[in-house]
Order: sequence, then C-alpha cells, then structure tokens
Amino acid sequence: MTKKLELDLGEINLSLLKVEKRWPEIDNELDKQKIGRKDIPFDRQVREQMMCAYEYVNQILSEEIVPFSLESFSRMLELNNMVHYGKDYTLRLEENKAILTSRKKFYDHIGVLEKWYRKHKKRGDHPLKLASEIYVGIVGYPQLFVEGNHRTGSVIASWIDVYNGYAPFILSPDNAISFFKPSSEIKHFSDKSTWRGRLKLPKYKKSFREFWEDHIDDKYLKKR
Repeated sequence: MTKKLELDLGEINLSLLKVEKRWPEIDNELDKQKIGRKDIPFDRQVREQMMCAYEYVNQILSEEIVPFSLESFSRMLELNNMVHYGKDYTLRLEENKAILTSRKKFYDHIGVLEKWYRKHKKRGDHPLKLASEIYVGIVGYPQLFVEGNHRTGSVIASWIDVYNGYAPFILSPDNAISFFKPSSEIKHFSDKSTWRGRLKLPKYKKSFREFWEDHIDDKYLKKR
C-alpha cells in the first residue's frame, strides 16, 4: 500500500443520488442505444446498499488488507453481500441459501483471478490496469458471483485503485451510459474456454482500461 487513502462517502453518495434521481432517463437511454434496460433499477435501496459497500471498503483500507491476499477473499464476499443486502441481517438470514450458493461459485473461480493478479502485480503492471482487467474478469463469463457482478466488480476494482494510491470509479449520470455499454458487452461475451483466455482479450482489456483511467476521480477521495 503506497499511502493511506480514504473514500469520501459524502461525495460518493451525492453522485449516486444523482444517478437515482435520473435513473428513468438513464434507463431509457440504455434501451434506446440497445444496451438493454437494467434488471434492477437504481433506486434508493440500491444506492443505500452501494453506500454500505463503499463504507466497508474504507474499513478494508483501514485494515490494510492486500487485494487478492487470502484474507481478502472474505472481504470480497462481504462486498457482494453488501451490494445485495446492505446491513439488513434479517434479509441475509432469509437469503442464506443464495448467499451460500454465491460463496461456492466465488471459491470455485477466485483461484484463477488470484493467480493472474499476483503474476501481473509481480511483473509491475500498472495498478489501473490491474483494477480494470480484474473488473473484466469478474463480470465476464462465467462471472465470479451469482448476482451483482457489475456492482461488486466496480467496488473491488475501486478498492484496488485506492489501495494503490489512485482515485476510485464512481457511477454518475455523466458516465453511466459509457460504463454500462462495455460492461454489457463483456458480460455477454461467451468465450467458455478459460478465465485466462478471456482476461487476455485485447479488445476488452484495452477499451475498458481506457474507460477506467478516464473516469476515476480524485473528488471521491477524502481530503487530508
């Protein structure tokens, strides 16, 4: 970890609140551009659950947990739980079967992503490249989680950014369409050979890294 940074939860909430208020407009534009309407509308509940996830990222950062270390895996699973259930632990008990199913899928697939991350980290790849390509790995087939891969993937990738001293990506009305378009393409890409093969796809590696670098923003970091 290069220097201790912290997410500015107030600024993040303001951005997500704007997305919530303009969601019908954003969703209509997704349909118009044939990207596809989102199955889950970005409403107050989704915003609050995302805020729980970002609050948890700050906790992870304060603990100095290394991304893709063995101790980071439980934190990634908790981030997925946060984007689904927030801090509603009664709902978590009701959805325990779904949580256990997602946990199994996560552990079935995280090993390849871990190996890729460690290899590329060791050889000195730029942290923003690591973050953007990990997002591609989480969202693309067969997906790391049962549900919530876009939301959890963007949070995990932002954690990688901030851990390494860079700004996070936060959804806003200005970047929503340009975020959901490549995310949708990545999701529906059906190279079913290996995770490794998909992560090497130059089209998605290059284009999404460029998107990621263009849309991270220091204003979402707490001023010290």
